[in-house]
Amino acid sequence: MKKTDFEKIYSQYHKNLYIYALSLCGDPNLSETLVQNTFTKAYLSYKPGGSLKFWLSKVLKNEFLNHIRHEAKFVDDPQLVFDKLHSDDNPINILIEEENMREIAIAISLLPINQRSVIMYRIYMQLTDKEISQIIGTSEVNIRKIRSRARQNLKKILEERNIGDRYDRQKRK
Repeated sequence: MKKTDFEKIYSQYHKNLYIYALSLCGDPNLSETLVQNTFTKAYLSYKPGGSLKFWLSKVLKNEFLNHIRHEAKFVDDPQLVFDKLHSDDNPINILIEEENMREIAIAISLLPINQRSVIMYRIYMQLTDKEISQIIGTSEVNIRKIRSRARQNLKKILEERNIGDRYDRQKRK
């Protein structure tokens, strides 16, 4: 892989991979390490021919699973995903939006692991159902069912936490 190609790939995928890694482990330092390991493997061994986004996602997931095997622990603090958000909009609106995003991230973290994984792959990595099914090892139909159940469960969780009402009121304003 040429250096200029690698720089383009890095700038295009770094943020999404970092957010995905952070959603998996909840640790900014570990997330950065996982992403760097992923890009190192991409630089050293990626062979063009498939979806690079899919390949990077799979490598990152494997890096994380290897870390879990070695460390035998799982930390999940979705709060960290949103601590770095920055915008030039009205500060009040930013605070409200960040709070909504935090609540949604917390709700996602409460989902069963299979539902959480499907949602994370779809939202943060923007993978297709086909790509997600290949990573998880199940059919595309099953991925759609899992995502549907995840959405239903998210709705319930948000309603139980009175987030859905607050979000609806905010959207109407």
